[in-house]
Amino acid sequence: MRPNEITTLFEYGYWAFDRVWDSIQSLTDAQFAQELDYSRGSIRNQAVHMMSATQRWIIRINGGEMTARLANDDFPTKALTKAKWDELRVEAMKYLSTLSEADLDANIKWQLPERKMSAETRCWEILLHVANHATDHRAQILAMLNQHFHIETPEQDMIFFLREAR
Repeated sequence: MRPNEITTLFEYGYWAFDRVWDSIQSLTDAQFAQELDYSRGSIRNQAVHMMSATQRWIIRINGGEMTARLANDDFPTKALTKAKWDELRVEAMKYLSTLSEADLDANIKWQLPERKMSAETRCWEILLHVANHATDHRAQILAMLNQHFHIETPEQDMIFFLREAR
């Protein structure tokens, strides 16, 4: 995998989530944090989980000191959550811009102690996992917006992003 391909994949993910944020803005802060009987519980919790997972995987790739997961309760409002989202987005894209093909092909040793799991995986495979993980949770948020709050959700197919980007 080439660096521009990984970057494009993440640019698409952030583009798609920008569209989801537009729909989320229709919610009150209480609705945003409302516990639902689905996946991570609330739309806020989904977003916090996505931010935390992306941040922690990038730390693992870099061999950095693992930080605690982001806490849902630290993000009581849409505005605070979006501000952190934007901050972590800048950090992720800045990191991705530094990667070479050799970096992407490097084997990364990682652990998930809470799942008693460890492995060695190529960097690009981990980044594909991170992008796919975000797509999964973005789709869950879209379902929550539509089913629980009856908010029309946006098109977010990659082909639309690619067409718009060109």
